Amino acid sequence: MTQNNIDESTEKRAAYCLSCPVPRCENGCPVGNHIRDYIKAIKEKDMAHSAEILYSVNPFPQLTCRLCDYARQCQGHCVRGIKSVPVEIHEIEKYISDTEKDKAAAGQINGRSIAIVGAGPASLAAAMDLRRAGYQTEIYEKLDQIGGAVYSGIPSYRFDKKYLDEIYEDEKKLGTIFHFGCEVGRDISLKELLIAHDRVLLTNGAQIENTYGLAGEGCEPGLSLLYHLNVEDQADVYQKKYHRAAVWGGGNVAMDCARSLVRILDEVTVIYRRSEKEMPANRDEIEAAKKEGVKFAFLENIKELRLDDHGRVIGAHCIKMHLGEPDASGRARPIETAGSDYEIPCELVIPAIGQSVSFEAFDANIKKQEGTHASTMPNVYIAGDAYLGPKTVAACIKDGRDAAAEMMRSF
Repeated sequence: MTQNNIDESTEKRAAYCLSCPVPRCENGCPVGNHIRDYIKAIKEKDMAHSAEILYSVNPFPQLTCRLCDYARQCQGHCVRGIKSVPVEIHEIEKYISDTEKDKAAAGQINGRSIAIVGAGPASLAAAMDLRRAGYQTEIYEKLDQIGGAVYSGIPSYRFDKKYLDEIYEDEKKLGTIFHFGCEVGRDISLKELLIAHDRVLLTNGAQIENTYGLAGEGCEPGLSLLYHLNVEDQADVYQKKYHRAAVWGGGNVAMDCARSLVRILDEVTVIYRRSEKEMPANRDEIEAAKKEGVKFAFLENIKELRLDDHGRVIGAHCIKMHLGEPDASGRARPIETAGSDYEIPCELVIPAIGQSVSFEAFDANIKKQEGTHASTMPNVYIAGDAYLGPKTVAACIKDGRDAAAEMMRSF
C-alpha cells in the first residue's frame, strides 16, 4: 500500500491511463461506466470519489469486473491497446469494488409497490434503484438464491458466488423483500401480483434453449447441464454415466459446459461451425478450455445424433464446413462441404446454441414492445434477457436500471 492507502499496482494502472478527451473505453462498456473519471479520481488520490463515480452507474462492479468480456469491451477499445497493451480497467474496477462499498441509502417509502419476477442482474439492479427512490420492492424467485443465470449457469471455478451473497446483503439492507422458492405461474399467478402491486417487472431471462431437433438419452441443452452441475451438484452422476461429450456451440455457455465436463469426463470436444476467429466466447475462456484439455473441431457442424436401439446417444453425425459471404450477423456464412460427413463417438451431446424468450408460464398474452420496457399488458414491464434476448451481465444491469426508471416515470 502507498501512504494514501491506494494499492501501488492500482496507482500504476491508473497512471498508465491517458484520460482521453473522448474516452473510447466507455464506448465499449455495456453499462456505460464513466471509466475515465473514476480512474482520474484514483490519480487524484480520492478513492471515495472514484467509488462514487463507479457505483453511480454500475451497482455491481464485483460482477462486471469478473464476468465481462473486457478484452472485447472496455479494454478492447482502449487507445493504449492500438500500439501497446491496454489499461487493465477490469483490475482497477475490481480493486475499487473490493475496497469501497456503495453508500447510497434507501429512500423513504412513497406508498408505491413493485413486484419483480426473477432475481438475476437486471432484477437486482432495478431493485436497487427502486428502493433508493422509495418504492416498496419485492422479488419473486423460483430458486433459493439470487443471481439468476450467474448463480445457476456460471461454474464456481470461474466465479466465486460469495459476491452474490454480498449483493443479497446489500439488497436486504435497502429493504428489498425476497420470496425464494416462489415460481410465478406455479406458486402465485401474475394476476395476483398485479392485484398486490402497482407494477410488475418480468426479468425471467431467456429460458427456452435451442436444440434444432436433436433428441435422445444423452442429449441435454447447455443451461440444463450447468444447472444440474452447479445447483444440484450432480457431477458424480455424469461422471458415472458418460465418458465422452460433444458440446455444440461457440459461445460462453458452450465454454462453461466444456470446461465443466472436461473436469469429470475422459474426452470433451467443442464443435463449432465457423472458425476460431468467429467464436463469440470470451477469448480467455477459449484459451483456458484448450489448456484444460478440451478439443476443438472448428468449421464443423452436427447434422444428427446416432442412437442405439434404446434411444441412447452413441455418436454425433457431423459434416465439415467452409465459409462463404457474410450473413446478417456480419460473420462469414458457414456452408456444408459436400461428402465430408464423419462421426464423433460420444455418449453425451450438449447443444449450447442460443436461447429464446417465452412468457407462456405466466398464462397471459404478454409481448414486448420496441422502444419501451412496457409490455402489451398494462402495468407489466420486461427487462434483462427477457427483453434484450441473451446478453451479457453488464447489458442486463443497464437494462434493469433503464426499466426501473421507465416504471418510475409511469406514475
